[in-house]
Amino acid sequence: MNPVRWTASLLTLGILLPAQVAMGAAPTPAQILQFKPRQEGVLPGMPKPGEENACKVELVKGQGKGSGWILRDPSGQVLRRFFDTNDDNKIDVWSYFRDGQEVYRELDTNLNALPDQFRWVNAGGARWGVDVNEDGTIDGWQMLSPEEASQELVRAVATNNINRFRALLLTDADLKQMDLAGETGRQLKEKVATAPTRFLAAVAKLEGAKPSWLHLELGTPQCLPTDATGSRFDLIRHPRGTILMDLGGKTEWLQSGEMVQVGAAWKLVEGPAVGAISEDEGPRLAGRLDLDKDPELKKMVDELTAIDKDPAANGTPSEISKHHLRRADQLEKIVARMKPEDRESWIHQVADSLAGAAQVGKDADPAGLQRLASLAEQLNKATPGGNVAAYVVFRHLQAEYSQKLAKPGEDFGKVQLDWIARLTQFVTSYPKSDETVEALLQLGMVSEFLGKETEARNWYGQAAKNFGDKPQGIKAAGAVRRLDSEGQLLRIAAAPLANPQGAYDLTQATGKVVLVYFWASWNNQSIGDFAKIKALLETHGAKGLELVAINCDQTTAEAQSVVQRAGVGGVHLHQPGGLDGKLCTEQGLMVLPHVFLVGKDGKVINKNAQLATIEDDIRRQVK
Repeated sequence: MNPVRWTASLLTLGILLPAQVAMGAAPTPAQILQFKPRQEGVLPGMPKPGEENACKVELVKGQGKGSGWILRDPSGQVLRRFFDTNDDNKIDVWSYFRDGQEVYRELDTNLNALPDQFRWVNAGGARWGVDVNEDGTIDGWQMLSPEEASQELVRAVATNNINRFRALLLTDADLKQMDLAGETGRQLKEKVATAPTRFLAAVAKLEGAKPSWLHLELGTPQCLPTDATGSRFDLIRHPRGTILMDLGGKTEWLQSGEMVQVGAAWKLVEGPAVGAISEDEGPRLAGRLDLDKDPELKKMVDELTAIDKDPAANGTPSEISKHHLRRADQLEKIVARMKPEDRESWIHQVADSLAGAAQVGKDADPAGLQRLASLAEQLNKATPGGNVAAYVVFRHLQAEYSQKLAKPGEDFGKVQLDWIARLTQFVTSYPKSDETVEALLQLGMVSEFLGKETEARNWYGQAAKNFGDKPQGIKAAGAVRRLDSEGQLLRIAAAPLANPQGAYDLTQATGKVVLVYFWASWNNQSIGDFAKIKALLETHGAKGLELVAINCDQTTAEAQSVVQRAGVGGVHLHQPGGLDGKLCTEQGLMVLPHVFLVGKDGKVINKNAQLATIEDDIRRQVK
């Protein structure tokens, strides 16, 4: 990588470098540390005071392509990784680490030296924002949990930033993706239309106060089946969320209004409202705290707030583990104070905290897993086969599985077989719980990964039969179709990547051998895959080989930049929603990328083709 061009990239972002930097030298630690995350709330690792000069900058090479710089602290842990993915001598991925683990990255997908995507990963969260006009403000969310959506809502209210609020709202494109028309779609659009007015009213009611987020309370999500909405997919929604905020030492409630799930992101439908839910707004949210009537409960919640603000929450893995245990201790006190009918969401939090304590790596406190097992046993005795017990048992299984995967020298095959055995016992013990359909999908995925197709087909079939009204059940039915697809017509219809108003059907490729390639820009494997596909097309394209690539990103901008960079021909389509999108659901895809090989008659030859070994199959078909 040319350091002069790297310096130019820094200058493009407005970071002035010292004039004495040598033309051929690597950047210094101080120069790299001048970069700051563009989005607020990111807490990357920093060297201790006085240790900056002891940090080391290393050149790192990608696998076959790309290079960049890594900054390590004196102990060897990674602090920053700035990378050029396409060898054009410009940084296009800026990664920030904490405790040696990446927590946040910024991506320049159109290669103009300005980040346009922002991702929180690992312990940093699960947010993925897109900045269309590259002004540093997120315009929409590709991935967002309900908790993170509520946090963004409070930040928008605190700063009176209506554009930040608009980025959280359901859009017309979302409704189209969800295939929501008719009365349900009309009602949602009407609510969205009045949302900005409600937002401004909520800001005015707070009279200049700067609230900070403390806690979100949600009930069990609701599923509106297809026959009730007129859509091809069930609508998953939370009718309301209740957010506890801190107002300079006192607390206040904020109602989020309705939220709906669009792919991997939860979107707001309504504007917020300050205060408790009034009686005419319907039943109170399960788990609701009445702090005004219970001073002791208020004290407990305040203590939980203090724990959440403790810097240990972002400390070393050992500190994080102990922080989660402290949080679980306090949550258990709150649960004990509440009425039994109001405890469910809070017990979920206890389980999540104990699981968090167990899943920070080798420094995890063993008490997390032990207490999670004890809580599961306790709930099984109190409510055998119940939803709450199932939730906690499933979190315990996941935490235990995660620990085994991270253990050095562990036999991966044995871990997977043990995981299958434990999941099998779970679905037998809890045949109708909310977690069972996820466990069945996991059983199908792992069985498929291990080459046990018959078992995979059975697990997917069970999920489709018993949970056919849930998104996971619909995907499982697609997985069964995919496993049985060889010799069958593959039906693909979507809009061209460069023309969202257009249409393409796979039947248009009849008479050609077709590589059908599902992919997304967030998986870096696609860069290398496109290079292999380009070579295959150069060799066999004239003999009748065609590429039909289906991109599954939420928006087209990042996909178009990858395709342009790869320089690969063929037909390029777009189906938003990632693995939860329409086509991925119909085909039951569990991972991306995924490749089908389709014959000249439009029938599937290989339902799970591998690019490394596919050329012999192609030669037999195009001769």
